[in-house]
Amino acid sequence: MKEIIGPNLKTARDLAGLRQEVFAEQLGISRATLSAIENGHVSIDSGILLRAANLLGRPISDFFKDEPEAMALLYRAAVDIAAPSDAKLEFEHFCSSYRELEQLVGVADNLLTPPAYDYFPHVHSKPDHFAVQVAAAERERLGVGQQEPVENIFQLLDEQGVRILALEMKDRDVYGLSGFSPQYGPCILLNAVNTVERRIFSLAHEYGHLLMHRSFYRSKEPASGLPKDHDLEQMANVFAANFLVPDVALKIAFQRSIGDKPVGIEDVVFLKRYFKVSADMMIRRLKDLGLLDANSADSLMTEVNRRRPDPTQEIAPLQSDLFGEWKRLNRFDHLARKAALDNLVSLGKLAELLGLNIVEARKRVQEWRRDVSAA
Repeated sequence: MKEIIGPNLKTARDLAGLRQEVFAEQLGISRATLSAIENGHVSIDSGILLRAANLLGRPISDFFKDEPEAMALLYRAAVDIAAPSDAKLEFEHFCSSYRELEQLVGVADNLLTPPAYDYFPHVHSKPDHFAVQVAAAERERLGVGQQEPVENIFQLLDEQGVRILALEMKDRDVYGLSGFSPQYGPCILLNAVNTVERRIFSLAHEYGHLLMHRSFYRSKEPASGLPKDHDLEQMANVFAANFLVPDVALKIAFQRSIGDKPVGIEDVVFLKRYFKVSADMMIRRLKDLGLLDANSADSLMTEVNRRRPDPTQEIAPLQSDLFGEWKRLNRFDHLARKAALDNLVSLGKLAELLGLNIVEARKRVQEWRRDVSAA
């Protein structure tokens, strides 16, 4: 049992962002003792385990789970900061609950995990070119081709079995993070306080990590961040840009709607809404393809910044509610509804899976029943 409890305790501590020496002090034991416990060499006193569960905000049962592998995480942030520990804990709980709901409903493993396009630095000498190729290959695999925009990336990836959770994190510079393990599959957390355009790009960015850098999710450490200028981060940015705005599609739209006339702010607005991205990204893509020279790109960015209500907002926001459409019809909610309405799960277990109390869970089920009756 000590070989199960110890690693689970270490995983929970790491996900909470607590250094070993700090946690040991809070538990009233030495760092050496805590290290021996986490490595499965020494049994933990029941009182200390209870204290650890309270400090980490986890049920005591979490430490007795004999799971083969923790979910490893990669961060997505504007600066060298990490997602808050409570968000990471909720993300991990969501991924675990998602898997359990699939098993309850009887659809576990009915969806294949998206393929891995493994990037090896010693083999692939041009990482950006590799990212472009992966973006094109994945668009073809998903059936969206190279000539049209992605209609709703939230729904598209949700249908592929990617577990997507949106949480409001106060720090807007935390865009999102992704996690993967053979048990949980591909999981992505998005910061819901950011604009929908930012969420779209972050979702594509994290999806790029999950496709190209899956080996980096096999670390024994359950949480590892990447500096914003890391090569893998740049690759994920290139993937996202080309996945959302392919060269061919942009050239077709440009020729059809702009032609030989100078690019103005209205053109940027039209194209950003057409491809469902930010104005900043659209200007960068136009510049990348040589459809906009450097001086014109700088002038347009100045105009975009002048028109922003504030730095956290987007000019000419998307008119369609892509995020809301996905929230109203997403796979996780469907699985939870089915499990509850088909009496596949107790009310207490449903509350645990959804992270609600019993009263909230009962109210949720009543709403679902009324919804079905009205239909």
